[in-house]
Amino acid sequence: MTTQYAVCHLERGAGNDSRMSCHIERKTADGKPHIPNNADESRTHLNRELITFPGGVQNRTQAIQRRIETAGLKRKVGKNQTRAVRVLLTGTYEQMIALANAGHLDDWCRANIKWLHDTFGKDNIVSCVLHIDEKTPHLHATVVPIVTAPRTRRKREGEQKYKEKTPSPRLCANELMTRGKLRQYQDTYAKEMAGFGLKRGVVASGVRHQSQQQYNRQQALELQSDIERLNSEIEKLAAEKEKVKKEAKDGKNRILSWLGTGELPKLEKEVADKDRQIDGLQKQLADMQKRYDSLKANSLREHNSYQKEIEAATKRAVEWEAHYNAEHNRAKGLHRLAYPERNRLSSGAELVSGWIPNHMYPSLSITTLFHGNEFKNTSYNLPQNLLDRYDSGAITLHELVNELFEPWEQVDESQHSLLAVALQTAAGGISTQHIGTGSGSSSSDLPWNDKDKNKYQRPKPKGKR
Repeated sequence: MTTQYAVCHLERGAGNDSRMSCHIERKTADGKPHIPNNADESRTHLNRELITFPGGVQNRTQAIQRRIETAGLKRKVGKNQTRAVRVLLTGTYEQMIALANAGHLDDWCRANIKWLHDTFGKDNIVSCVLHIDEKTPHLHATVVPIVTAPRTRRKREGEQKYKEKTPSPRLCANELMTRGKLRQYQDTYAKEMAGFGLKRGVVASGVRHQSQQQYNRQQALELQSDIERLNSEIEKLAAEKEKVKKEAKDGKNRILSWLGTGELPKLEKEVADKDRQIDGLQKQLADMQKRYDSLKANSLREHNSYQKEIEAATKRAVEWEAHYNAEHNRAKGLHRLAYPERNRLSSGAELVSGWIPNHMYPSLSITTLFHGNEFKNTSYNLPQNLLDRYDSGAITLHELVNELFEPWEQVDESQHSLLAVALQTAAGGISTQHIGTGSGSSSSDLPWNDKDKNKYQRPKPKGKR
């Protein structure tokens, strides 16, 4: 006899898990019926909810939220936190049907509820639905992962020990889904199910749970293979039938001889048998084609549903990106107001652009705007440490330009005289060089020639004698 296995599968829910609630409760959020293709609608009324909802709670989704709100959590629940863990409980098809036919399904359900309460805590089990309308009877249990165990912290050498506070309830699916606990669930569940003829699966067998979509895809592929095989058999039988007919009509003399020997009735019987075989195969082919079309339509509906979710998620991502860009630009504006010196040139010119053409042989090229005139310049002396600081964001582009270019190198010669007026007040001015007639000295009017050192001295006031 084939070994009958106990099946226990845990899976994290997404958000408030309303999509799975629709499948489990066989109805949409607004109460409309929802019967999946793999369920028998005539048996849906036999499904049962085994957990009584508290007052004011109408469905599984509300029960999940109610448990979270009344658990006494100290921290706000994050959007990406797992609010519900789905638990699928069943067994091998033959044994589950035998339990149902023998009237032991209620006992099996009670044993499952006891195991759920003992394993996850009675308050955390907010829903448990028995499905009878699918091929194999099974349970869909919902666990809200509220835990009170102290957080597991990594021990560090020399760490000072403190008296731990009394742990408070928290929402943490990771505590329930560790590798060790998942293996422990399989052990304890198999022990609980041993009385119903169900055994534990092989440890580390490599077998993985299939989603409904994966199962449907596999079934569709198998049906398609069977359809191709049946078509081949039908063609082969049709060819044999034509061959027999041709032999039956092959000349009047042969027919007369067959009448004498009794071969004709034998051939007619053989043709009739082939016709019956072809009719049976064609009927089987029609049934398989119908199942295949149903699976294909179901897969298309699931694809369209997933596509809508993808489009909605993409729209949310675009909105978040726009919001992030707006906040980023706002932060940059505030940073400019807080640190204006990091975002302006020492010359007072406007930095139109700055770029580093080649990081292997780094140089910095700039374009500035001063009094309506553009100026371009390039510095080929870009130290690696400055480039690293700029790439890491430690300095701004304006600060990098100020490090490499002196103020008078940030504007052209025609703008230089306008810039010199401003610098003259702050730093004593900058000499304007030009080609002389032979002395090689500067012709600046500023006071750094000894011969003109008294030129800019203020005359002493004349006093009365």
